[in-house]
Amino acid sequence: MASPDLIWLCVKKNNAFLVKRTGVQFSNEKYNVKSLNTFKHSGLANVDKFDITPADEADNLSINFFKVGSEPVLMKGYDVRQMIRKVGAGLEAYRTDLKGDALVKLTHLHKSLRVAKAGIKKSKSKK
Repeated sequence: MASPDLIWLCVKKNNAFLVKRTGVQFSNEKYNVKSLNTFKHSGLANVDKFDITPADEADNLSINFFKVGSEPVLMKGYDVRQMIRKVGAGLEAYRTDLKGDALVKLTHLHKSLRVAKAGIKKSKSKK
């Protein structure tokens, strides 16, 4: 397999996931936690990857640490603090440089799932 530096040199200016807006380059690729087009956050160029996405069921998050032959780890029904501790502990040995970004994404996704689960409350009309 080619080195991560060589892959990054090939894909940093042109790839299918690149979105250029007002001087900032974003990336829509999988395993890119912050959606920035940088070598540090790239899911295409880095060997050690992880992703936090909503799972199929409501209020569940799927956390996938990518290694050869790995399965996604499904965290469901946990309190947010327990999820933060588990993700933080998993990233300590895996990618410590992205720990803060992963915790921010985990918090935002969990909050959005809570709002979606609660739904929109309808006010009663007066007769």
